[in-house]
Amino acid sequence: MRKKQPIFYGWWIVAGLFVIGVLGSLGRYNTTAFLPFMISESDWSRQTIGLAQSLAIWLYALFVLLSGTLVDRIGSRKTFLMGGAVTILGWVLFSTAESPWQLYLYYGVLLALAVSMTHYVPIMATGRKWFRKRAGLVTGITGAAWAVGNAIFLPVMTGLAHSHGWRDTSLVLGICFGLTIILVAFFIIRDTPESSGLRPDGEEALSHSHGSAPVEVSWVVRRAITTSPFILLFVAYSIYNIGLSGFAAHVVAWGTDLGSPQATAGVFSTAFAAPWAIGCIAGGWLGDRYGKTRVMPIGLMLCTAAMLYGWLGVHSERSLLTLAIAVGLGTGLQVSLYVPLLGDLFGRDRVGSLFGILTFGYGLIGGWGPLLWARLREVSGHYNVAALVSAVCYAIATVALFLIRPMKAEGGD
Repeated sequence: MRKKQPIFYGWWIVAGLFVIGVLGSLGRYNTTAFLPFMISESDWSRQTIGLAQSLAIWLYALFVLLSGTLVDRIGSRKTFLMGGAVTILGWVLFSTAESPWQLYLYYGVLLALAVSMTHYVPIMATGRKWFRKRAGLVTGITGAAWAVGNAIFLPVMTGLAHSHGWRDTSLVLGICFGLTIILVAFFIIRDTPESSGLRPDGEEALSHSHGSAPVEVSWVVRRAITTSPFILLFVAYSIYNIGLSGFAAHVVAWGTDLGSPQATAGVFSTAFAAPWAIGCIAGGWLGDRYGKTRVMPIGLMLCTAAMLYGWLGVHSERSLLTLAIAVGLGTGLQVSLYVPLLGDLFGRDRVGSLFGILTFGYGLIGGWGPLLWARLREVSGHYNVAALVSAVCYAIATVALFLIRPMKAEGGD
């Protein structure tokens, strides 16, 4: 009788990463939930807050270069532990911001650092290190975490801010989120399967009589970043985020512009985030089955069409809900596949560093999105023109992904 195999510990890692991903990203998107209340409480304009949102993304882009390297060098567990501590500090200080410079420092700097250590880069890199065959599905699940968190917590945060004020809401939730991240990192997260005496996907080590384990190609960073596939991935990941980050930062405010009450406007974030989560998981599974570079452009084409609809057709709350659903689904279909594709092309060893570099472009270039959307809203009086700009960004990213060609198995260490 064959002995029943225990559950591969990598799936516990996925569960832990999912929890951290749900909570860590909220340090960036709290201003989305609080935006109407911050505007009405202070004399801060949309452009002032939009600059803070863009600053946070720009600095996040710098910080992920550090966090990606930390995952590769000191391990995911220590990276998340430090990130949880900074999360508490950032949220607590953010709740006390009274002037623009404090908003820029507490939200734009500290929370950007916290998010860089608890959000996409370390989470996706850790998942990719534990899985190879199921990498797309796993990064799809963990990549959906922030969307699930936004879908659940942003409406709650909007409601709490309406009833208790955004400052008290930020103070209490920030402490709870940071402590949870620290506990999960300490008790669940492990760095790699090899560090726990395991192999990726839970595969059994091959004995000498059955041959040796396959050798995985591992590229050095400086060589990988000069290849055309990496450059095209960098372009696609950077450019589409101009449209994405602008829309994500302003979707709640767009809803209030169209007549939605402040207390319930968080539903537009849910309409954006929930399909994103579905798209991430579906895109990960489809990418493993049919090829990542085949699935990713489909998601971006859906986003391009949706943003064109946003330019021409969004003039009511219902049409904004339709736009949010389509953009969330399309973005989700492709976004979780960048890390698995990096691992396929360049190996697992330095996937954290390589994804950190991709995310540097994502933030440095894509970080203009919230500020650009705020400026276009101020000038035109509505968000429809900003949606057209987003459509162009998604279209450029689509073309870049279509140009990626398979790599030759050379260029490693």
